[in-house]
Amino acid sequence: MLLMLQLLLHIDGSAQTTITLPQWGNAYTPLGSNSMHLVDRIDIQYNKTYQHLHSTVKPYLREDIASLAVAYHKFDSLNQREQFNVNYLSADNSEFVTLDEKSKYYRSNLGFFYPEPATFYQFFTVKVNPVIANSFGLSSDSSNLRFVNTRGLELRGSIDNKVGFYLYATDNQAIFPGYVSDRINKAPQVVPGEGVAKIFKEEGFDYLSSHGYITFNATKNIAVQFGQDKIFIGDGIRSLIWSNNAKDHLMLKINTKIWRANYQNVFTELANYDGSNIYNSLVHKKYAAMHHLNFPITKNFHLGLFETIIFDRTGLYGAEKGFELNYLNPVIFYRAVESGLGSSDNVVLGTNWKWNFLQRFSLYGQVVLDELVVGELLANDGWWGNKYAIQSGLKYINAFGINQLDLQYEYNMARPYTYSYEDENGSSYTHYAQPLAHPLGANFSEHLLALWYQPFPKIVINNTLLMANYGTDPTGENYGGNVFLDYNTYSNEYGNFTGQGINNQLLMNDLVVSWQFWHNASLDFRCIYRDLQVSASGQNANELFFSVGVRLNEVLKQYLY
Repeated sequence: MLLMLQLLLHIDGSAQTTITLPQWGNAYTPLGSNSMHLVDRIDIQYNKTYQHLHSTVKPYLREDIASLAVAYHKFDSLNQREQFNVNYLSADNSEFVTLDEKSKYYRSNLGFFYPEPATFYQFFTVKVNPVIANSFGLSSDSSNLRFVNTRGLELRGSIDNKVGFYLYATDNQAIFPGYVSDRINKAPQVVPGEGVAKIFKEEGFDYLSSHGYITFNATKNIAVQFGQDKIFIGDGIRSLIWSNNAKDHLMLKINTKIWRANYQNVFTELANYDGSNIYNSLVHKKYAAMHHLNFPITKNFHLGLFETIIFDRTGLYGAEKGFELNYLNPVIFYRAVESGLGSSDNVVLGTNWKWNFLQRFSLYGQVVLDELVVGELLANDGWWGNKYAIQSGLKYINAFGINQLDLQYEYNMARPYTYSYEDENGSSYTHYAQPLAHPLGANFSEHLLALWYQPFPKIVINNTLLMANYGTDPTGENYGGNVFLDYNTYSNEYGNFTGQGINNQLLMNDLVVSWQFWHNASLDFRCIYRDLQVSASGQNANELFFSVGVRLNEVLKQYLY
């Protein structure tokens, strides 16, 4: 198809390397990509120079990343690995880098294909890349081979140099490690971060992954995105506000920059999936509106405020009534609107913060308030309705004076019944049988310790250690961990505590060594150890998993739970 397009458009290979475009429609870099960590560490180390990009609001616009990279090319003090990383960011977002800037740090000599290191093929304002991920591994819980086989396409470009578009589509077959498969079967049959899957070869799953959107600038400081995608609010490994844990969703996102502040509105359609056969019936819909304001108190201290409302508008006899138009107002408090409508929708609000200091450290956190009665909180009697979640974390860049060694510690907790709602699954803080915030739902506390080390420009070592304490439900009970259950079915009105019910102690370590032998092409060696102790059974469930894989233009997936 690409060859036919080239013939029709009369574009030859040599022309590909000389086309310069004054302007491109914007797109976002994928969540979980290499760019995420590189931008964050630059923000901590050199944030006094570039204030335009807000690290709390993800994903990042490619234009912002390119501007950041070009700015830091001017530093003479960059070591070899830092220079490689900045070059990577520039090459990955080359549509926003001038030809003169490109010539300073990278080139590609393959001609017809790969006119640039990050572009397999380009015609006019369209970039096309294949998506491939193949990995093979063994797990201690089975003698059968574990594997992931992903094939697909990534495409981005612009129309009239004003409207940007992005498409990602893959077909996947996988036999996951045992603990991931167990979670999929309980979901029910929903791949983490994706949608529903078909059974493949008894133990495996066959599923599609696709998202796409258009973007345009309504004004100089207002960017609009419409389509299927994910968002992430926060500076941590987890987000207690809104994460990429669940499947992508249809949304209208409006991002407004006012002075140095960033104001984001998201209006989205979610799926209230209950495990029914989606090939015979439509998935029930629910909706959400979210706004988040992030603004710098000082150059190094940022404060964010957010409010999210999730609502179900099912009419008579189960008929869908659609989005509540009153929530489309981008500059109003949703709680006030909800009261005026006489509805009882699920409102969640809170704050986040980030403080960069000494060009080495970043202290960050989140507080999420679902419901709270101050009197009951002060009484400290474990009232079930005091529902909140807390995050606190610290990043340490170039730790102990070792260049390209980054450490991160993070603590997360969510009280029982947080994120749940009174109509079972209807207006809960969920999408497609998965929590919208933390993968453990609620009724948990966890500690995370992450290491990122780049000993050589093309080699990166990632290690994440997870220690979690969470409670699950005995049959017929609701102790507050399952966010899909009606919170009116709580087991105890008072005396509730985090981790109640059947106590689970989880220890997990995920080690990945990656060699990037070509732009966005990596060879990965992985080792996962997971140990789960369940108080009710008195038995351990442990698993050791090894794998090796190759990725091209695909994000490395993590299943931390």
